Amino acid sequence: MNLIEKLKDKTYVRAFGLMSPEEQECFEKVGKENCLGFSEAISPWKDIGVGTFLKSMTYAIKPDYQPEPEFENIEVKRADCDGYDWLGIHDGGCSFSLPYAFTHLHCLPSLPNFECFYRKDTCANVFADRVSRCISKGQTVYARFRK
Repeated sequence: MNLIEKLKDKTYVRAFGLMSPEEQECFEKVGKENCLGFSEAISPWKDIGVGTFLKSMTYAIKPDYQPEPEFENIEVKRADCDGYDWLGIHDGGCSFSLPYAFTHLHCLPSLPNFECFYRKDTCANVFADRVSRCISKGQTVYARFRK
């Protein structure tokens, strides 16, 4: 059971000030808007809104809370293969293994955990048919994978 699941359990949690630093950090990361609060003044568990965590109050993460997925962005580059320019990503640029040393652009969407093609400068997704156009204009495009 991971820490978030543990902190969803209302029988496990205790006053914020009595929690371990790791548990307090997890609550801070989740945010007060994703928590329920309980105290002698607030009974039963209630949605407590935003703000800072009070050391004397007991909090639990909302049961339906799902953490945002973490992503790894790998730059899509040109490579010369047998005299042809290909777009794709190199295996050395990521924390997981790819099927080939250079995986072509058209193969990327079929890989596990592939999310989308992405441009950081606009914080927008790029359609697969526009990746080459963006790169030819000098823009950087990434293949985004869920960690």
